[in-house]
Amino acid sequence: MTVALYETIFIVHPDKGGTVKEYIDRFKKLVEEQGGTVSHLEEWGLRDLAYRIQKQTKGYYTLLQYRSTARAVEELERTMKLSDGVLRYLTVRVDESAQAAPQTTPKELSGGARRSEEDVAKAEPQT
Repeated sequence: MTVALYETIFIVHPDKGGTVKEYIDRFKKLVEEQGGTVSHLEEWGLRDLAYRIQKQTKGYYTLLQYRSTARAVEELERTMKLSDGVLRYLTVRVDESAQAAPQTTPKELSGGARRSEEDVAKAEPQT
């Protein structure tokens, strides 16, 4: 069995906001019981949903990043599906080779080089 890096984002029903920590603990424990290790956890808090889910417009977002086998992911998703407080979840396998790629700068993203004041002064005709 190969171990890979996964990220799961799940949204908890806003009425279950007080139990978000319990969901997190339960999901972390489940991954660890399946032989995985949780490497990163981010609680994004209460946010607006892009569209209504079960008549709700808000939800508690949490990101869970972990290393595990595919079997652990299947078990985690099965548990989330059966949890009445989880509105939605999404799991992706992270391509670790893509993570090591160099970051692009805003200059590169803009499609052209930005000109500094000095470059602009050089380009303007002298009178």
